Amino acid sequence: MKNIDKLEKLKKSFERNKDLVTDALYKDLGKNFEESRLSEYYPVISEFDYFLKNLEKWSEPEKIKSFFNFIGCGTIIQPEPYGKVLIISPWNYPFNLTFIPLIGAIAAGNEVVLKPSENSKFSSEIIKKIIEESGVEDISVVLGDRETTKELLNSKFDYIFFTGSTKVGKEVYLKAAETLTPVTLELGGKSPVIIEDEHCLQDAVEKIIWGKFFNRGQTCVAPDYIYLPTGLKDQFVELTREYIRKNGDVQGKIINNEHFERLENLLNNQNIIYQNGKIDDDTKNKGLFPFTIVLNPKDDDPISQEEIFGPILPLVEYESLEKVYWDLRLKPAPLALYIFRSDKGNLSTKGLKAGGVCINSTMLQIIDKRVPFGGVGYSGLGQYHGKYTFDTFTHYKPIFEGSGIKISMLRKVINLILNKIKK
Repeated sequence: MKNIDKLEKLKKSFERNKDLVTDALYKDLGKNFEESRLSEYYPVISEFDYFLKNLEKWSEPEKIKSFFNFIGCGTIIQPEPYGKVLIISPWNYPFNLTFIPLIGAIAAGNEVVLKPSENSKFSSEIIKKIIEESGVEDISVVLGDRETTKELLNSKFDYIFFTGSTKVGKEVYLKAAETLTPVTLELGGKSPVIIEDEHCLQDAVEKIIWGKFFNRGQTCVAPDYIYLPTGLKDQFVELTREYIRKNGDVQGKIINNEHFERLENLLNNQNIIYQNGKIDDDTKNKGLFPFTIVLNPKDDDPISQEEIFGPILPLVEYESLEKVYWDLRLKPAPLALYIFRSDKGNLSTKGLKAGGVCINSTMLQIIDKRVPFGGVGYSGLGQYHGKYTFDTFTHYKPIFEGSGIKISMLRKVINLILNKIKK
């Protein structure tokens, strides 16, 4: 079966099961219909369509033009699959973050073992159903807990693609190093927002809250904490209240009690200046952790050290913008960096490293399939989306074909070139 035919079969199976996709996302994460379609279903369908349109072109060998062509030789670059690929996907966007790398791996001709997260069990079961009903035999889905993942990592693969926490990513990387297996690590980190001046505050608050509210803050590129000019905290809180009155509260639910309690512990000894709801047994059982704003946490507090991955937003007041940039240069590079400024057209990041940057908005840097997505340093290794996913799962093999030309003649040609260089 051709790779393009495999994609067609996978797409049709995904489309047939779209209602089950929506239902599973509601059961696992409390995602409503609109968010399920927007963040999970349509991005996957769009990725299928993009690959179906371009795969034939991407798969063609590339002929290289060089001086060797003039003496009857030639070189091509042949795209080839790595072989057997392991894709370990997370629970927060279970369909999006499983199928988008899968599409690239299959398009490149690889055999794939999928390990979806045990935390999103309903979604993982539907993923397995979609794959099995597609009839594509080059994909196997393995369900199980962390021990199952560890067992898989003891097997030999030709490539490993992991999406998850930095802590587990390090473990995957160390295991892959034992067999020199190439990897892509899509991790996370603390994605800061810098509000550079008060003139863009209203626009900034609306876009920050919009980005933070997706999936109840359980998004790897969600705004993690805010650098805010001193004296604007009350205005920030009031604008937040106004946004919620107009647009509604945060949607979805925290994935399980373990993560709910982790978020609750992050609030220990914090100065809470806004909380839209309460934390009790009822909200805990429903996973409805309330949107919370805290002010000026200490640098060594867990909330300042860990990726929050939930609906908590720390505000860090500053007097000197220059010091903010200086402090961020000393921190691990985040997956996303957000900057709000009234100086339109100013794209400077002042030397800050990040997987991606979004100026005067949030989250939108990950949407365009022509743009790579991935981290740097502690936030990840490698990139994907669109053609970059195909490249990730492809080995580009150069093939050189010589001619009947004698070595003596080849030496003369080389000497002519060297003489021209010397002149």
